[in-house]
Amino acid sequence: MAITEVWDGVAEVHMALNNQATGLLNLKKDIRGVLEQMEDIQLEILGERAQCYTQARKEEQLASIAKSRPQVGCLEGFKGQLWLLALRLLLGTLLACITAYVYVVDPVPFEGLVPPLLSRATVWKLRALLGPFLHLEVDDFLPF
Repeated sequence: MAITEVWDGVAEVHMALNNQATGLLNLKKDIRGVLEQMEDIQLEILGERAQCYTQARKEEQLASIAKSRPQVGCLEGFKGQLWLLALRLLLGTLLACITAYVYVVDPVPFEGLVPPLLSRATVWKLRALLGPFLHLEVDDFLPF
């Protein structure tokens, strides 16, 4: 009798475990379904955010284009920009002329300006580096 009772108990436990396994499988399927629904909702939310972002960006671009267009009565800003452009061109031309003069004509007047601005070691390095380019020797080119 004890053995049959044990077998009956084992059979009941086995049935209970099968019922639990079936319940867990059903729960797993339900959780997968819920996760898929959540992913769909997240994708919809991201799509809506992307649409809102692109719409906002288009509006910003339109606003920046509208701002960048010169107004009919707004010549003061244009005059200021024209003045700055003229100043930049003047300074660029002056710098180009000074550079051409030093490079082509005579670097001696500007050699006195460099040592107070730089250390002696730096001046000697610059002199060694730029010396052959600044002093033109034409002895080899003369026919006599």
